[in-house]
Amino acid sequence: MRFSVAILCLASALAACPGGSSKDLAGADTSDGGAGGIPPFLSCNVDGDCAPAAATCCDCPTFAVNVADPSHRACTGVTCPPGRASCPDNVYATCNAQSTCELACTPLVCVGSCAAGYAIDAATGCLSCECATPVQNGCTLDTDCVETRDDCCGCHFGGKDTAVLVADRSGYDSMLGCPPSPQCPVVNVCEAGAAPHCVAGACKLAATAGIQGQTCGRGDLPACPGGYDCTVNKDPKASQIGVGVCVPQI
Repeated sequence: MRFSVAILCLASALAACPGGSSKDLAGADTSDGGAGGIPPFLSCNVDGDCAPAAATCCDCPTFAVNVADPSHRACTGVTCPPGRASCPDNVYATCNAQSTCELACTPLVCVGSCAAGYAIDAATGCLSCECATPVQNGCTLDTDCVETRDDCCGCHFGGKDTAVLVADRSGYDSMLGCPPSPQCPVVNVCEAGAAPHCVAGACKLAATAGIQGQTCGRGDLPACPGGYDCTVNKDPKASQIGVGVCVPQI
């Protein structure tokens, strides 16, 4: 299965490459010259052409390169300093539809649920199976949040909207200091289906319609039925709100 292969590739790449010195890879050759104008350090045909990479050999991956790229080969055999924190297992290198290497979020099976949903890894933007730490004095349920304009126009008139606590809406709007008749494009740019959600105690505007499967992993959500696992990073829309979806066991 593709995900299994990708996870194995990631594990071997992490073990061999970002090994130890803080050798700077930022100066690696990134000149154009690949097929279709794609720089050779990013071009690929299959997932196996790609490997996770970072700014230095001992950093955790933040992007992906071709396995033939000098920056990847330079880290072979490098030993990291003792006490270095282990890197998260929630990303892998993949070859995307544009034939470029990139990091993608690895689907992970999580056991048990979390009161505020799963934590989003700050470095990768992917979910982990760790429980999120709720924001102090924040929301608990989606109904604690409300959509409001985030600038003087709001998304209905060419600006932006956001989500805040219901109790904070009036104060938030006043804070914007908008004139009585702001000059706006008068064009609706609101994201279809966007609604306020409570994510780890913070109100967030997210479009979650069309999630594939039953959501799981948060205290207010039912457990997956027998024969299914709660899997994070499987559905991007579910990931936005810190939850997984129920996936049939293999």
